[in-house]
Amino acid sequence: MEYLKKAFAALLAVSGWIIAHYYTSKRDLGNSRRVTRIDALSSCYKALVRSGFDGEMVVNGEDGKAINKATPVEDAIALIHFYGNQEQSNLASEYSRMVGETNRGNSTDLVNALRKDIRGMLGEPELVGEPAYLRVHLK
Repeated sequence: MEYLKKAFAALLAVSGWIIAHYYTSKRDLGNSRRVTRIDALSSCYKALVRSGFDGEMVVNGEDGKAINKATPVEDAIALIHFYGNQEQSNLASEYSRMVGETNRGNSTDLVNALRKDIRGMLGEPELVGEPAYLRVHLK
C-alpha cells in the first residue's frame, strides 16, 4: 500500500512537470513569434514612413546617376506578405500595384494598419487620428 502511495505521488509529480513544461513551451513560442513579428513589422513601418518623408525612391545623384532608395521598401513589402495579416498583405499588394503603374503610391493606409497591429501586440491602445511626422530639411 505504501508503495502505491509513493508511485502515485511520483506519477502526479511527473505529470505536473510535463504539463507545466508543455504550457511554458507554448507560452515561450508565442512570445518568440510575437517578438519576431513586432521586429519585422516595425522595420516595415519605418521603411514605409521613411519613403513617405523622402517622396521618391529613385533619385538622381550629384553625378547624374540614379540612386535606388527603393530596396528597403521592396524588402518591407516582402516582409509584410510574410509576417503581416490579410489586411496588411492586401494593402501592400495595392501599394505595390500603385507604384508599379504610376511610379507613385500612397502608403498611408498600410502604415496605419501596421501601426495599429504593432501597438495591439504591444498592448498599447489604438491611436485616434493621423499622427504628424517630423521631417527636418537642412539648408
